[in-house]
Amino acid sequence: MKSIRSSRIVVVADSEHGHILAARLRRMEVAEVTAVTGIEEARRLCQSGCADACLVAVGVAVPDCVPTPESDAPGRACGVPSLMVVPVVTPHWRRTSRRCGYLAAVPATMPPRMLYRRIGAALQRRGAARRGSRPSPLGATLVRLENPAVFDKPTLH
Repeated sequence: MKSIRSSRIVVVADSEHGHILAARLRRMEVAEVTAVTGIEEARRLCQSGCADACLVAVGVAVPDCVPTPESDAPGRACGVPSLMVVPVVTPHWRRTSRRCGYLAAVPATMPPRMLYRRIGAALQRRGAARRGSRPSPLGATLVRLENPAVFDKPTLH
């Protein structure tokens, strides 16, 4: 598992909220926090391998009925986990984040400890995806039974 203290995190900080998020991460003693101004720059850093995780800060709260411009998560094509940080998490933002390839939508008012845990979970998921499924240590393959009901507990009458 990749440690958060040695990770490289890219923050899309095109608003005041994004700069505050980058400052919070620096106070948490993350090894490298890079603040960029746009999604395309973050995407370029993710594809070049210069990022372990990406946070996209959405600066303004908009009503759910107003259409918002959508773009894919910066790390979607290259396997870098991306989190969307929104002022208030609503079902609309959850659907939007899933549709665009973000791992999750998290609230901007989240305490630092919880944000630290969310980033750690994202990094852990990336490592598990990179490793893939592990073969059995004994080299045995699992056999699936055709009728598993045969070995159920007997019914007592």
